[in-house]
Amino acid sequence: MRGWLDRRHLGVQRPWRMRAARGIVFSAALAAWTAGQAASQAPRAPAPSGAPSSQPSEAPACAAPGAPAAEPYRWYPSLDLARIPFHTAAGPWGPRAPIAAPSPPVTHRTVQVTSASQLVVESRIPGTLIMVNADYIGHALVPGDVTDVDIVVPRGRTLGGLTIGRYNPPSTTRRLRIRGTTPGMHSGGLVGNITFYSSPTMDIIIDGVDLNGANSRGASLLWHFPRPSERIAVVNVRGHTVGAGALNPSAVDMVLAGNRIATGALPPEVAGDGTAWGTRGGDRIVIYDNRIDGPRFHRVRVHQAPGPPQYAWVANNTFVDPHEARIFSVFKLSTSTAPYAAVWAVCNRVYAHSTCMSASFEAPDAAYAMLTGNAFFGSITEDKQRALQAAHGAGRDYLSGNTFSPWQAPPAWAAPGDPTAVPLPPVDPSRYNAALKGRPCPPP
Repeated sequence: MRGWLDRRHLGVQRPWRMRAARGIVFSAALAAWTAGQAASQAPRAPAPSGAPSSQPSEAPACAAPGAPAAEPYRWYPSLDLARIPFHTAAGPWGPRAPIAAPSPPVTHRTVQVTSASQLVVESRIPGTLIMVNADYIGHALVPGDVTDVDIVVPRGRTLGGLTIGRYNPPSTTRRLRIRGTTPGMHSGGLVGNITFYSSPTMDIIIDGVDLNGANSRGASLLWHFPRPSERIAVVNVRGHTVGAGALNPSAVDMVLAGNRIATGALPPEVAGDGTAWGTRGGDRIVIYDNRIDGPRFHRVRVHQAPGPPQYAWVANNTFVDPHEARIFSVFKLSTSTAPYAAVWAVCNRVYAHSTCMSASFEAPDAAYAMLTGNAFFGSITEDKQRALQAAHGAGRDYLSGNTFSPWQAPPAWAAPGDPTAVPLPPVDPSRYNAALKGRPCPPP
């Protein structure tokens, strides 16, 4: 395989923003919402004995497999938006904030490209459907505006990477889709890293391709939205990366659904990247029906930032970490005292094991947190969750409907398949960093 190490500079990550203080009141609204949910949903699992009576007493119902969606999300129809509390109503978490799906590109011309330079030229023309028609084309850097562009990477084709936009002078990206041949299913070839430097970045769909994070620095992030972005769908993707997975610090109306992701594929000193989180950030984000495996850092984590209330709904996923057991967290990256408004991590299956650090499935810096109806296998225990709930204070439930079992091997990868089958970029010896070398926490 050739051409992986494109030498263009991809820029640096922007610092996280700070949020002004915001309070959330727990009173009659909480009781009314809980009663309404109990009346409108299927029977729920009871709270574990000893759960604090001041907390919500019941876990949200977990939808039966194959249950019809009352309000299907356009780009992943089994995702029922009606299950998302902040999408449907205001509540003790804050005001209502409906999730908006991205609009697809509107195209009127179709072209075939066999080189990165051709792709760059054609993607500058609004209304273009671009078919990658070579076994391999290199990293494409599109420094200007992109509007109404549909990039199709068929099976067996490789696009070495894609960088859209620039910081200065500012550029815009509107209605861009990167996909396989059949929208709505895994039907595409391989793409490296996808990064957006445009502002605004709006209406982005990444659908049904493989990603391996190949970039000019030896590979890591599968996708990166370093600037404010709106209405994003990443669906039906297989992702395999040497280090961290995805970074979307200020994304609004972002949906990650049906993806299969494995991070931290190389030892940190070899990858030159000590991180290996799954996905990090999101100002309003939905993470549904994914499987995310990794050995270092969290599978999912979000952080507070200024602006409208931040919400995260994480449901019906499988998370696997057999080394550090760090799965889900909400915590501050600045001295701001403002919390992340509200998070839900519900109906997930969690395989978490660690003998050398504390397991993590918590939301210490969220004002409202429902971590309920989950099945844990391994180091996350009822006693630990009860202690965390008490330590983190009011406005949270880490216990209701959860089950706790000893570690067991996670299931086989389900469709769209095993991401470790996605080839990694060649090792870049210049990335080797001996300072990152250390013994990992032993697996089970």
